[in-house]
Amino acid sequence: MKLRTDFVTNSSSVSYIITMDERIVNCFLGHYKGYEPEAGRVRMAEALKKFMLENGTVTYMHEHEIYTYLMTFQDDDGDCLNKEMLEEEGMKTDPLEMSEDELFNFIRGEYIHNRKMSELFQGFGATQVEQY
Repeated sequence: MKLRTDFVTNSSSVSYIITMDERIVNCFLGHYKGYEPEAGRVRMAEALKKFMLENGTVTYMHEHEIYTYLMTFQDDDGDCLNKEMLEEEGMKTDPLEMSEDELFNFIRGEYIHNRKMSELFQGFGATQVEQY
């Protein structure tokens, strides 16, 4: 499969509301930090946590502080890459070796768009709200 980086006429945008409960994320980060087999997931969770703290909106629900962020991206222009796509192109699939841009493209494709946020780390969620 070839990744398209030029103009695409029938591109498709999607929007998700990303959520984070920082207390739960911190609990799991504390548990897995320093555990080598989980280093890639820890890097992704730390990057997403930092992003949410800097860009998210705090909401209080049932005595929980929840960060939310409306994330919109193209699902067919390289902003949304999953592990299979990366492997087919001979690109890096280890989150520890990815640049920050590559890491977020991977998070968007593998975890958000493929509905695997709970596999990334407890405390994060994603709900699709638009498809255009």
